[in-house]
Amino acid sequence: MIDGDLGGLLGSADARPLTKQVLEALEKAGDLWRSPGGYWHSTPPRAVSLSDGPSFLLGVVPNSGTVAAGALRYLAGRANGIIEQRFDDWLGYAEPLGAWMAKALKKYRPGLRPAGISADHLEIYAPDQALRQSRSRWINPQELELSGVALRLCRVQAKPTSLYDRPYYLGEFEHSGSGLSLRRAVMLKHEHARRFRFAYDEALGASRRLEFKQADDLAQITLAKDLPIEEARVLALGWELGGASPPSVYRMGFPVQAVPFVAHALRRLGIKLKGAVS
Repeated sequence: MIDGDLGGLLGSADARPLTKQVLEALEKAGDLWRSPGGYWHSTPPRAVSLSDGPSFLLGVVPNSGTVAAGALRYLAGRANGIIEQRFDDWLGYAEPLGAWMAKALKKYRPGLRPAGISADHLEIYAPDQALRQSRSRWINPQELELSGVALRLCRVQAKPTSLYDRPYYLGEFEHSGSGLSLRRAVMLKHEHARRFRFAYDEALGASRRLEFKQADDLAQITLAKDLPIEEARVLALGWELGGASPPSVYRMGFPVQAVPFVAHALRRLGIKLKGAVS
């Protein structure tokens, strides 16, 4: 309403960074949608709820029973008289990792084709080795221990290609006289490559653990920029704080009301979230 009534005085939303940031956050959360003409509209009213109680409101005018935190409004208890949407449905349906991986491997295995090339230009996902050696989960082929894993997730190294558009594969590897070779491979859809990381984490006993720091009403969490598209939607409940290092990670701030939702989304990927209050 403010944007519509005072837009002529304040200028366009695109010219006001904070306004634009909030509107885009509300759009990602599903609280608003933008018509082809550029107008913002409210979505149908509903409460997005976890099974154990907490909810946030979308498309609803705030009332005395809500707490405004970040760009959204939260309910302490159950929503009464409002249509409820399950949080898992809001994120997007995803099977448990083990079941998903079994189906995905069954789908991709017939597509394996002979490669017969050196693996020197690849990075190989090896969370099992990373856990033992306290190192990056992506390793150089010269360092890979095959260790009985039939297929490994791999990707082209960043140097010869674009960091944000490089291909991912499932590959069969073997040692040869000249080093590690890629015996057979099949290219993956990008969204599957992301979920495969967490499926391999679980299958190889190397699931991730994250810590958050809570100060007053703000929780800070640093996490890698590799969440699948469904679970990554939970990032709409917070905002990027900046200052993260390396650039492959997010440093996110969330209102404390959002933490149960963040923890639930991460649990779907086998990630355990533990926090400390300062």
